[in-house]
Amino acid sequence: MNGTVELTIAQSQLPAGTRRTLRLHRTGSSPNADRLFHFDLLGESDAPAPQVLDGFLLAVLFLVMADGSRVRVHGALTRTALYNFEEFQRAWACWCPTRYSPVEIKPDQIVDILPPRWQDPRAISLFSGGVDGTFTALRHRHGLAGDASYPLSDVLLVHGFDVPLARPDAFERLLRRIRPTLDELGLRVRLLRTDLKELSGQYWEYSFGAQLAACLHNFSHEFRYGLMGSSEPYDHMVFPWGSNPVTDPLMSGDAMRLVVDGTPFSRTEKVEVVNRYATPTRTLKVCWEGPDPERNCGHCEKCLRTKLNFMAVGNERPACFDEPLDIDAISGMQLRFPAQATELETIVEYAQRQGRHGPWLEALQRKLTAYRSEHTRASMLGRAKRKLRSLLRAS
Repeated sequence: MNGTVELTIAQSQLPAGTRRTLRLHRTGSSPNADRLFHFDLLGESDAPAPQVLDGFLLAVLFLVMADGSRVRVHGALTRTALYNFEEFQRAWACWCPTRYSPVEIKPDQIVDILPPRWQDPRAISLFSGGVDGTFTALRHRHGLAGDASYPLSDVLLVHGFDVPLARPDAFERLLRRIRPTLDELGLRVRLLRTDLKELSGQYWEYSFGAQLAACLHNFSHEFRYGLMGSSEPYDHMVFPWGSNPVTDPLMSGDAMRLVVDGTPFSRTEKVEVVNRYATPTRTLKVCWEGPDPERNCGHCEKCLRTKLNFMAVGNERPACFDEPLDIDAISGMQLRFPAQATELETIVEYAQRQGRHGPWLEALQRKLTAYRSEHTRASMLGRAKRKLRSLLRAS
């Protein structure tokens, strides 16, 4: 335990909208050492001050779990969030015991919020133009889940995650690319700008779900449900990973229920749905490594993987890319995380179920075979090194 961190929220007006400032102050330290993070609700000049701070605590929960500091929340937390965040912390401590430890959370007040019967139970969804968000938007706006479709009316785009804060022009170009799909679906666009990712130093691959959910919670005064497009499907779970159906629901509070949407579907099955609609197929934006935020570079791992998704559903030339798949590029794909290899495995499985075949599929299978072999060697080497260190310590 490293003392107590105090969390406070202040709200102010900007020419562009409303700013909410999250301040972390370590008890006994100089105010100059405080850490500040901003959430700017762009175009929201009349946003009310937050009544509960569920989402703001969630925004820095991985930071305090890594630090081991007790958290004093100067404001109210909902009872449901307090219960959920306890379980959330313990799950991540089980997965990453050397990185995270559960911390004590002490709010000024614990409240229960029961939505009035007449409240319109609307939903807002995260959206950046990618496969997961586009699938969720299509699924619920077109009622593809039948009566289980959420009443989705708005989407939230966050500036400061995929697009750096220093590139407002890039964010505008991204918005320009994806807007035709949102307009066609009749979805209102809400914009939030935050320095949370750039300044908090939280390990993104584990914390991105919580940081995204924190942005959704900024709109809990208006929406009962916050939808987040799922990552891996139920039959190919990868742990630990920053968004998953085990801990994502635990980011909910009484003010907003967080919903991880689309987990029964693989990414290729989501692309199959997107491929039915011309505008979403054209505006799909999956690339985060390329230099132009308005285009998919076509060469990075994410772009190549998405081209393979489309190949598996029978579309060799999707309109979101300038060029077709280069089969020779498959062997050089950089797989940095096990989740990426899992995604490729689901493509092979889907293609085989659909009776697809061709040189692209053979190249993909060779890539996976080579990856598994290298991954096995690396795992064996890691185990040998750990055993050797254990023996040396014992001697």
